[in-house]
Amino acid sequence: MHLPEFGGAALTVKRFRLQADKCAALAKQTHDEDSRERFLQLRQTYLHLAETEEQHQKLAGELSALAAESERKAAESP
Repeated sequence: MHLPEFGGAALTVKRFRLQADKCAALAKQTHDEDSRERFLQLRQTYLHLAETEEQHQKLAGELSALAAESERKAAESP
């Protein structure tokens, strides 16, 4: 059993981090306190999404390694 590769996930993390940076920049530029707070909350959401995606990537890699090991052991046993 081979789990699918998630190459696009790295781009997703990068995109989330870029969006977070944009929100931070917009928060600095705005003069409206309510808007600033919304931009900062949105920034935190994007950072959380990036961290969650990174965790998913790590788990997918670990599952892939476990699946490969399991297949190897199954092939070696009589």
